[in-house]
Amino acid sequence: MKNIIEPQVQVKFDDLEAVCCDECGSAHWSEMFLLRRVSALLAPTGIATMIPAQTYRCADCGHVNEELMPK
Repeated sequence: MKNIIEPQVQVKFDDLEAVCCDECGSAHWSEMFLLRRVSALLAPTGIATMIPAQTYRCADCGHVNEELMPK
């Protein structure tokens, strides 16, 4: 099987669209985790546990845009 090298696209940071907070309009974000409980009945191990889901919240007002919420 041949190794296919895909061309690299050069994108300037200034050409990218900023993701802004839907509440306050800020473009500054901080990393956070949401925790979800999994019951023992649903967990593959049979032991209740918690699952972390990483997302981002506005660094200025704390809002999480809907598009950033895990599905």
